[in-house]
Amino acid sequence: MHETFRFRYLHAGMGLAADLHVDAYETVGPPPPPTLLIHRSLYLRLPADQTPYWLEAAWLAFGASLHAEQLVDGRTLVLDVDAFTYPGADFRAEVAALALDGWIHRRFGLAPCGASVAYNRLSHRFAFTWPSQLTPFADEFPA
Repeated sequence: MHETFRFRYLHAGMGLAADLHVDAYETVGPPPPPTLLIHRSLYLRLPADQTPYWLEAAWLAFGASLHAEQLVDGRTLVLDVDAFTYPGADFRAEVAALALDGWIHRRFGLAPCGASVAYNRLSHRFAFTWPSQLTPFADEFPA
């Protein structure tokens, strides 16, 4: 059953927010298209009734990849994102990864991986931190 996960980051009057309507289910063998293969037997299904912007889809996929090793313990698992919504102001696509990461923590009880956001007052920007061994969208893999 799909559930809504609300990601919120607020600091000194600045903030980021997104709502993710998501579920996970196991299947025998690869799920039918359209799905994205994230890692081995971990798949991501994007909203069918509202195609997300490519950058949001990419960050959702990255968010799924943060815990891929722990999630593919010999099963085929589909992370089914039914909806991804956010307010128009102060949105950053990286929030998609943090929202899915937060939901995965809650749903599967996994330890934090190190993904986070902070607001830098000097630069007036949000700074995102990813696990030390990962560079988003890079072809180099950790040794």
